[in-house]
Amino acid sequence: MRFHRLLDFALLVTTLAVPAQQHRHDDTYKVEDHHHKHEGTKRKRQCCDNLNQPGIFDYIVVGSGPGGGPVASRLARAGFSVLLIEAGTDTSGYQDVQVPSFHPRASELPRQLWAYFVERYEDPVQQLRDTKQVYLVPDDPSYYGAPFTGAGHCPPDPFGITYVLPNGRYYTGQFPPPGAIRLGLLYARGSALGGSTQMSAMAMVTPHEEDWVGLGEITGNYSTFDPHMMREYFVKLENCKYLINSVLGHGFTGWLDISLTPLTLVLQDFKLLSLVIATATAIGKAGGFLGGLITTVTGLTHIFASDLNAPGQGRDFDSDIWQVPNAVSPDRHSIRSGVIDLIRSTAQEGYPLYVQLDTMVTKVLMDTSGPIPRAYGVQYEYGPNLAYMSTLSTKQHGIPGYAYARYDVILSGGVFETPKLLKLSGIGPADELSYWGIPVIANLPGVGANMQDRYELGSVGLATTPFAAFKDCRYSVEPDPCLDKWRAGSTPIDQGPYVSNGLALGTTLSTSVNDGPTPDIFIVAVPAYFAGYYPGYATCATLDALHWTFVILKMKSRNNAGYVRLRSLDPLDQAEIQFNNFAIGGDLDAQAVAEGIQRARDIYASVIPLDGSLTEVIPGLEYQGPSLIQYIRDNAWGHHACCTARLGAYGDPFAVVDADFRVMGVAGLRIVDGSIWAKGIGYYPTVPLYMLSERAADVIMGQQSVPLGLNDLNNFDATGPVGTLAAALLGTAGFGGPPEANQPGGLLNGLKGILGKRWNAFGPAVSQ
Repeated sequence: MRFHRLLDFALLVTTLAVPAQQHRHDDTYKVEDHHHKHEGTKRKRQCCDNLNQPGIFDYIVVGSGPGGGPVASRLARAGFSVLLIEAGTDTSGYQDVQVPSFHPRASELPRQLWAYFVERYEDPVQQLRDTKQVYLVPDDPSYYGAPFTGAGHCPPDPFGITYVLPNGRYYTGQFPPPGAIRLGLLYARGSALGGSTQMSAMAMVTPHEEDWVGLGEITGNYSTFDPHMMREYFVKLENCKYLINSVLGHGFTGWLDISLTPLTLVLQDFKLLSLVIATATAIGKAGGFLGGLITTVTGLTHIFASDLNAPGQGRDFDSDIWQVPNAVSPDRHSIRSGVIDLIRSTAQEGYPLYVQLDTMVTKVLMDTSGPIPRAYGVQYEYGPNLAYMSTLSTKQHGIPGYAYARYDVILSGGVFETPKLLKLSGIGPADELSYWGIPVIANLPGVGANMQDRYELGSVGLATTPFAAFKDCRYSVEPDPCLDKWRAGSTPIDQGPYVSNGLALGTTLSTSVNDGPTPDIFIVAVPAYFAGYYPGYATCATLDALHWTFVILKMKSRNNAGYVRLRSLDPLDQAEIQFNNFAIGGDLDAQAVAEGIQRARDIYASVIPLDGSLTEVIPGLEYQGPSLIQYIRDNAWGHHACCTARLGAYGDPFAVVDADFRVMGVAGLRIVDGSIWAKGIGYYPTVPLYMLSERAADVIMGQQSVPLGLNDLNNFDATGPVGTLAAALLGTAGFGGPPEANQPGGLLNGLKGILGKRWNAFGPAVSQ
C-alpha cells in the first residue's frame, strides 16, 4: 500500500536524524511447534511492562478482560507477537481482589473501578422514580461521621441516581441537597489487567446450548458456533476442582480454576441449613432428605442437582436447586482465579505477549487507500487513571503514542468502550459521525445500538438472629477473625467463610410468561444486604450478619432498545449510555421478575426456625400485584450489559461483526468481547466470553490475512527512536474542541507534501 511505503520512508528519515536509543533485547523467545510462526531464543521475563513505546506487532488486542485476555494469550502461544493494551493496572495483589468474599469491595476498589453513570429511561419522570438517587453531600456538620445520610435501614434509600456537588461528596436518596447535579445510575466496570473479572462475583456458569445455536442462526454460520464444539473450548480452559477427572464434558488441566463452596459451611450454621431446606421445599424437592441433612454433607448433597455446568440439554431445561460454581483456586489458598493467570503465565513463560498497562486507546488507525478501509494500528495515551470514569481521574490527558499491527487490531474494550472507540475511529452510524464531524470510514448503523441487560432485583430478608457463620466477620476491618482464619487455614474447609463468594446457592425457575424452553429466572442467594449498586454499596452489604438477599436475575430480557452514543470527541470521556428499560416486552419481563420475588417470599415462609426466622424488608410484603410490578419497573438494575456491536450476516443492516469476528466493511479489524452478542447469553457473562475468546483465537489463526507493508520496518528497532519520538513523529491530536482543531502536529504533519492529501485532521490515510 502506497501509504505504508511512505510511512516506512518517513520513519527511516527520522531514524537517521536521531541518535539511537538503548534497546531491550531480553524479550526474545523460541517456539518449537511447527505450526508456530517465530523462531528465536525464549527466555522467562516479568509480566506486564509499561512499555509506553510504539512498535510493530502481528496483532494488537485492546482490552485484557474475558474477551481480550484469552485471544491475546492464545495468539502469543502460537508464536505471533501480540501487544495487549490495558487501560488499568495489575491489581491482583490487592487483598480485596484476592479474597472471594471481598468481591463487593473489589468492585469499589478505586484503583480498578470505572464508575459509569447511566440512564435507565428517557422519560425524565419515570427516570426519577428510581430511588437509587446518589448525590454529593454538602460540607455541613450535620453530615459528619455518617457513612450514609438519613436514618432507618442501610442506606436510607437503598437505590439511587448519582448527583455531584462541587466538594465531591456523594449522597444517596431522593432528596438531594441544594446545588446537586444529577449524573445517573452507577454502573461499575473493571479497569485492570483481567478487566471486570478482577471485580466480579466469580460465578462461572456455562451458557445454554441454544445460545450457540442462536449465533449460528443469526450469522448463517452454524459450524463456527456448533454447541458441541464450543463445549470443547470450555473443557480446554477449565481446571475443575469439584469433580473427579474422569467426568466427561469437563476439563482438568485448563487455566481457569472452578470450584464449589464447601458444604461444611452450611452445616455449621442452622440458619443457612434452614434456607437450603426451604429452597428445596419451595420447588418440591425436600421430602425425605431432612434427617440426613441435619448431620452430614452427603445428605446435603442430595438436595442439590448434580452439576450446574453439566454438558447437554438436560441441565439447560431443568428447574432445580444448585451449587453455583466459582472461579476460586483451592490449591492457591482459595484466591480469585481468572484470565489474568493465563496472561501472566503466557508472558512469563517467554511467549511473545507484550502487555502495556495504564494505556487508553483513543483511535484505530485506518488506511483507506485500498478498495476497502483497513486497520493498521492504534493511537493511545499512556498514564494511570486516564479515563474520566476512573474515581482517581485528574481529568488530564496522557503521553501520546502509536502501535502498529501487521495482521489485525482486535477490540475487546467491552460493551461501552468498543462502540465508543469504533465511532471515534469513523465506524458507526453515518448520521451520528457526521454530527460530530468525524469522517465516515464505514457506515454501520448497528454500532452502539441493540444494547441489552438483565433485569435484577433483590429480595432482602432480615433475620431475627445473626447468621452464625458470618457473625464474627468484619470484612477486612481489623481485627477480623474471619480474615485471620482465611489467612491461617491450609484447606478451604479450614479457611472459614471467606473462601466463598457468597453465591453458594442458586435456583432456576421457569415462569408463567416464559416463551422459551430454558428457565427464564435464576435466583442466587447471598448472605448480604444487596439492593442494587450505588457509591458505598459494598460497605452497606456487609455491615451486619442479619441480612440475606435472594437476587432475582431475569435472563435474556426481551428488550434491546438501549444504546451507546458519543457524548463528546474526548476519547477519555464516558459515552452517553441509555438502557431504555422495559421498552420492549416490558410487561412480560416485569411479570417474570415478580414471580421470582414471589418464589423468594415462598422460601422465606418455608424456613424452619431452627435459629430464628427471616422477613422480607426489601421490597417489603406491602408490595403485591400491580404495586410490585411498578416497584420492579422503578428499581430494577442490571450489570451484564451486552450486544452493542452485534454479530450478524452480511446484508443485515444492523450487523457489525460477521461470524469470523471481522468488522463488516473494514479489513484488519475484529471484535472479541461482550458487545458482539446478538442477545443476552447464559446465566453469567464470564464463561461464555472465555469460550468465545478461545474460539476466536482459532478462527483468527485459521484465517491469517496478508500482512501489511510494515515488515520492512523489521530492519531497525522501532521501539528505540520511534518510541522516543512518538509524539514528535506522529503528532498529538487535540481533544474537546471542534473537529477542525484536531490537527496532528509533529514531523509527519510537516511531511504532508510527501504523504499527499491522504492525511487529514482525524489521522493518516483517510480518503479525500
